[in-house]
Amino acid sequence: MNIQTQISAINQQFDTAFNSKNATAIAALYDANAVVMPAPAGAPVSGQSAIKDFFGGLINAGVIEHQLTLTAAVEDGNLAYQRGLWAGAMLNEKGEKQTFGIWYTGSKQTGLGKP
Repeated sequence: MNIQTQISAINQQFDTAFNSKNATAIAALYDANAVVMPAPAGAPVSGQSAIKDFFGGLINAGVIEHQLTLTAAVEDGNLAYQRGLWAGAMLNEKGEKQTFGIWYTGSKQTGLGKP
C-alpha cells in the first residue's frame, strides 16, 4: 500500500472518530509521545492523554463536520509527511453554520501504524 493510501486511511479514521465525538479513538491514532501543534498559535499538546483532552475540548465546544483532505504525501525512510486541508464548522448563537479551515502539515513514522 502506498503512503498516500495509508495516510488517507488514517485521516478517514480521524474524521470518523471526531465526527462521532470519540476523543479516545482520536488519541489512539497518536503515538504515546506525539505532539499536536494547534493552529494558528496554540501551545503544543503533548502525549495521548493531553491530545484526548484537546480534541475532546474541540468536540465539546461544538466543532462539527471535521474533514482532513490529503493533497500530498511523501515517504522518506521511516518518516512520512503529509500536506492538505483541514476544515470544520460550528453553529453560532443564531444556529447558523460557520465554516472554517486551513492548510495543515503532519508526519508519521512508517511501520508504526500511527501518525
